[in-house]
Amino acid sequence: MAPDFAERLSAYHEAGHAVMAQLCGRHVTEVEIIGDREHTGSVQSLAYLPDPAEFDRPEDEAEEVVRRLKVILAGIVAEGIISGREQWDDSNQDLDTAVRLAMRLVDDCEDVMPLLEETRAEMERELRRHWSAVEMLAGELLVHKVLTGSEVRRLVTPHLS
Repeated sequence: MAPDFAERLSAYHEAGHAVMAQLCGRHVTEVEIIGDREHTGSVQSLAYLPDPAEFDRPEDEAEEVVRRLKVILAGIVAEGIISGREQWDDSNQDLDTAVRLAMRLVDDCEDVMPLLEETRAEMERELRRHWSAVEMLAGELLVHKVLTGSEVRRLVTPHLS
């Protein structure tokens, strides 16, 4: 049976997160599009956040927040590419997380949306550069529904070099 449009969007959304996680050096442990009442899918990764006291420089903490922001926005961007929607979806839980992360990076609330727009544009360029990885991973998710981290790495690594 062919996947419905919502399942296809979910597959691309999660594939976007997973591909960007790989590009940002995250260790993905599972990607799934089975979902539950609150989520249509998820990407799990070993993301033990460093203790801020362990950062050598204040910039190190900011760089970690930027990596997290990129991974979060990549799902929204991949879904937007496949659906043709370019507007922010205010009900999107990822957008709420992105706003909270962005607020850690700027001094003024008025700078949040410009930072999100700039990061979103950067993620669109990155995902388009690696679109074959996103497409391939989304296709595998539509078939298998759940992929382990080792399967994700095996599938996407050749597309990221």
